[in-house]
Amino acid sequence: MTKNNLIKKISWNHNVKLILSDVDETIADLYQPTSLEMIKELTQLLKQGIVLFFITGQSLQSVQWRIVNQIPITLRNRILVGACNGAEVWGFDVQGNKHNSPHYSLYDQMLTKDQKKIWRKIIQQLITEFKLQLYQTSPILQFQEKAGNNILSIMMEDRGAQITFEVVNGYNITENQVKSLKIEIPKIHDIYDLRRTIMQRADELFKKANLPVTSRLGGVFALDFVLNGINKTTAVRHALETPNILLSISLSPNDISNPQNIEIWGDKFSIIGGSDRYMSEAVDKRVRSIDFRQENPDEFPTGYNIVVWNGSFRLQDGTLEYLKSRH
Repeated sequence: MTKNNLIKKISWNHNVKLILSDVDETIADLYQPTSLEMIKELTQLLKQGIVLFFITGQSLQSVQWRIVNQIPITLRNRILVGACNGAEVWGFDVQGNKHNSPHYSLYDQMLTKDQKKIWRKIIQQLITEFKLQLYQTSPILQFQEKAGNNILSIMMEDRGAQITFEVVNGYNITENQVKSLKIEIPKIHDIYDLRRTIMQRADELFKKANLPVTSRLGGVFALDFVLNGINKTTAVRHALETPNILLSISLSPNDISNPQNIEIWGDKFSIIGGSDRYMSEAVDKRVRSIDFRQENPDEFPTGYNIVVWNGSFRLQDGTLEYLKSRH
């Protein structure tokens, strides 16, 4: 991709039938419900027969209360949710209820009950070793009101197939702050990031315990502990290559055979810590991906049709602006 991505006019894709979308800062702010305006626009898309497939590091429950539960019941069967970075894919029936079981889940396939317990013991060991102070997940301003600027204060959420640390105050710290912590933190891409040190220790412990779990940077300040080999590519490919899943959302392989029939929305496509690029890598390179964060196109994976939104707003407000542009 070239710098032309920043300046060419981005207009609505009238051929789209399936939208693959991130959630956090693309559809809704972190740990907050999406806006009523966004729900109105998404509802109109569903009424037009367009399918929405949300692929996120969040849990199914998070996507439900923040987005799906606000969508009219009769339209929810045209929605898929790829939760925990692709570890599982869920759908909804014609009554708007989630199915009793996921279309697929790798959590139970990859881990025994004992391994699940060991995983959580290791997480507790990390919390103890790094003297982390835990808070429940909440909007960032609420968290900072409680925790202040303490680098070691984090939010943690156990999502079953994924455990996440939100290292809000520790992902971009100064050299003096590093010295005060008395923790060895490498400087990578001119940034001191506490997550890097926690990642290294976590992966050592996972390997020693022979767990198929790894650590991965997620979003701006998240540190995700996830199943080995699982990412957003996993969820997208599985859904699009399984006829029964497509049938459940009233699509056929022919409906999405043209690259213009699919579109991808996200805010982190950079190869430096970005997770939304994995959606792009799951489909034809010609499929358009729209980045609603002001990222550097030089950091995008080579050869993919990833464009940076050039409207007046960014993140979820940029997505809403794009949706409104079709009227």
